[in-house]
Amino acid sequence: MSARDEKPEAEETEAGTQTLMRGVAPITLRDRLAVLAAAPMAPRTAQKSCDMGLFDLESRRQIDLVDELRRIDREAARNPKPSATGE
Repeated sequence: MSARDEKPEAEETEAGTQTLMRGVAPITLRDRLAVLAAAPMAPRTAQKSCDMGLFDLESRRQIDLVDELRRIDREAARNPKPSATGE
């Protein structure tokens, strides 16, 4: 029996019967499940932002009290105020 005499394999799909090329195996349920299992996980719903602790971007914009006190001390050291006695 030659290659021309062989009947090509066919696969039933939702769109109907599809003829497969020689050397091509039909896609099985196992193949489909393997693709789904290898896909990266995705959330089922929209995720909320993590606005607390290390990930809180708003708190990073706040002025740090210690840094503010150091800045005031540096400015005071650069620009001393004259005393009431004139010294």
